[in-house]
Amino acid sequence: MANFSKGKFTINLGIIKLGGDLTEEDRQCAWELYTEIATRVAVSGKRKDPKCLNFDGELFVESLGSLYTFFGECRQIMRKFPVGRIKDPNQQHLGCVIHDLLAHVLRPFLETWQVKFRTWWNSEEAKELLPFDRQMQFPECEAFMKDWSDVRMIVRELEKTLIREYQLVNLEPDDEEKPTVV
Repeated sequence: MANFSKGKFTINLGIIKLGGDLTEEDRQCAWELYTEIATRVAVSGKRKDPKCLNFDGELFVESLGSLYTFFGECRQIMRKFPVGRIKDPNQQHLGCVIHDLLAHVLRPFLETWQVKFRTWWNSEEAKELLPFDRQMQFPECEAFMKDWSDVRMIVRELEKTLIREYQLVNLEPDDEEKPTVV
């Protein structure tokens, strides 16, 4: 099983390999997770930012809300595609990977930072500053953004794994792979 770590976060990416036992339902589960990842900057960062360090244009309080919503969407995917439907009990179901993502990456990040930032944001006196400038005044901003960048890197690694292992359409291929629209 492949473990992927970034900073203090680790996830086991031991996703089942494609084979005769992989059903269309498995691919649908993977697609639903991939869709949630690929469409949320708060979760996977900006596509032209390979190190997930660019937070320009993001209002942290709104992005934290998107990250929290993503958490709920992941739980719904787990419910919609239960592990009990797998024929081979030795396969690791994608639901187990989603659980690890929630338990070992998203929950620790949200528990550490969401209340701290929101409390500071709601009580900060410098409300006359523009929101993008004001959020950079958060006393723990550097550590907050470092942890968030680490979360995004892990989720991006999961996204690449989903594309590869479930043979999904890559919505954001590299520039040289992009089809030309005529």
